[in-house]
Amino acid sequence: MEMLLTGRWMQADEAARWGMINRVVPADQLMTEARKLADELASGPPLVFAAIKEIVREAEDMKFVDAMAQIARNQFETVEVLHRSEDQLEGARAFAEKRDPIWKGR
Repeated sequence: MEMLLTGRWMQADEAARWGMINRVVPADQLMTEARKLADELASGPPLVFAAIKEIVREAEDMKFVDAMAQIARNQFETVEVLHRSEDQLEGARAFAEKRDPIWKGR
């Protein structure tokens, strides 16, 4: 709240301590590091990412145990979709075969 009301600026190390940023990189490496992260996310499991985002939004005001119970009972729409998806089977197969999965988002 202090930051919003005062408009006070902070250095990157303070922002990191407060959990406002994940990491600090030199300016000349910023785009390279941003591209690495973007590529990593782009190659990731889209249905898992959708489920994570829904759970974070919906469970924000829940007790942890209640959120976990809803996940276990497939009470989040995206978790239900994920559990019966081709991607869920592909992830398990890829793990068993010790290879990178090929995500299709379905």
